Amino acid sequence: MIKRDELLRGTITRAADDEPVFVLRAQDVHAPDLVRAWAHYALNTGLPRDKFQSALALADEMEQWHTRKSPD
Repeated sequence: MIKRDELLRGTITRAADDEPVFVLRAQDVHAPDLVRAWAHYALNTGLPRDKFQSALALADEMEQWHTRKSPD
């Protein structure tokens, strides 16, 4: 999900104001692999198949992002 959409209606909007969250950006060279790993773990613990596929598609989009670098 792109930033604009996430801020308007994504998972982040359902987090409690004081809930810790972790954000991976497409520019992070590790992000696609981490998203794929999360998707597989989550699938094995009940993640719906459509959300699994969506996470894999997002990882593919991240790999195509024009700016890739080591984490900040």
